[in-house]
Amino acid sequence: MERQRAFWLRTLGLTPFDVRNLLALYFATFIMRAAAFAGVAVMQHVVFPDRADALWKGLLFAVYPVAEITTVGYFGTLCDRSGRKRILVFAHLITAAAVFLFIVGIGLPANVEPYVIAVFFAMFGLGAAAKVASTLAMVNDHSSLENRAQLMAVFDLVTFGGLVGGFGFGFLAMNAWGWDPAFVLLLGGIGVTLSVIMIQFLVSDAKFTPAPPIGALGLLKVVFRNRDIIRLLPVYIPVVALYGYVLTFTDQLIAGQAGGRLLTSHLIAIVLAFGIPLALSLGISGRWSDKSRLRKPFMLLGLTCFGGLAILFSLATQPGGGMDLGLLYGWIPFIVLLAAGAGTFPPAALAYLGDIIDRSVSGTSFGIYSIIFGSGLIVGPILGGGLTQALGPLAFAIISLTLIAISGTAVLFLRESARSSTAASPSAIPSDPPQSRP
Repeated sequence: MERQRAFWLRTLGLTPFDVRNLLALYFATFIMRAAAFAGVAVMQHVVFPDRADALWKGLLFAVYPVAEITTVGYFGTLCDRSGRKRILVFAHLITAAAVFLFIVGIGLPANVEPYVIAVFFAMFGLGAAAKVASTLAMVNDHSSLENRAQLMAVFDLVTFGGLVGGFGFGFLAMNAWGWDPAFVLLLGGIGVTLSVIMIQFLVSDAKFTPAPPIGALGLLKVVFRNRDIIRLLPVYIPVVALYGYVLTFTDQLIAGQAGGRLLTSHLIAIVLAFGIPLALSLGISGRWSDKSRLRKPFMLLGLTCFGGLAILFSLATQPGGGMDLGLLYGWIPFIVLLAAGAGTFPPAALAYLGDIIDRSVSGTSFGIYSIIFGSGLIVGPILGGGLTQALGPLAFAIISLTLIAISGTAVLFLRESARSSTAASPSAIPSDPPQSRP
């Protein structure tokens, strides 16, 4: 036991309690994300499948982030006042309910189905707001400048792994294997229910300093007075907008307007060539970022490589829509290299947010991440829907390269906060004392 304790303290500065709590939190997050995004894949497949409806599809999917943005401040302040766990349990519960209810939404009359599904997407948004505020605040409770990027890298890894695993499974189950969408949703609902049980019985609140009683609006004002947070918005929002665009129009980007069965072996090989080096890079670059206490170089490298990937995928876009998977298959070495570089962005960007916030309002502050995410998920699908409808396959190249250029330019204006001994604290609220562990 003492040897194990010494290993975690030496490697990541964590106690055995930290390790047990974080492992349970990460695993439950992975299961929830995988199950939820399997549901998103189903909805993308069955609602507005034609390119002529691309703009309406983007508007429908925007309900999710609108609900997230409008509620995350409330959930963040609750986390700061009364702890993270109860908000975390609520997040998983409402997501489970939304996935099960999506089954009811399939097959409703065409004039009713979009409105009912919009309600379920709003439930997803509530779950996302509560999840992001509580989970990131809980991870930050366990972190310091010596391990923050590494812990955030694991959060990115389980989130990305759940998204790719769940969304990819749902996409292949319907497009390549011909599974019934309702059955895919049923499996997703069971998965989220399992994550609720894990959170309830295996995850505990780390000790934290409750926020002073200044009201929800007061806490939000404290956060938005931080100029570093304001500078971070144009870095993150374009990246998430690109993510939202790709997520919403995966069917059309990969399979094209006609849809049909895909060459599964090529698609899986391309996904693995992208996902494995990206996942490895998250952990390795996170450790390098913590050791060097630098964030900006890693963000710039990641954005450059994201741009390279966007160029590759643009070159493989066919005139009639969809990707030439055979061509991409031949470019796998380049995909591996660029994906490894792209993995340097997420942990550095999240760690930067952790560096610049005041711990006493960390739940509210990490709600900013949800606002960033939600804003991007509104801009991406709607912008992508309009341009896809107008320009067809050319829209992907225009959108991706423009958004990455905006984000990369904004990184240049960030200050390297991790180099200082303490995080920026723009408010009059004092920082909390060092965290004690059970």
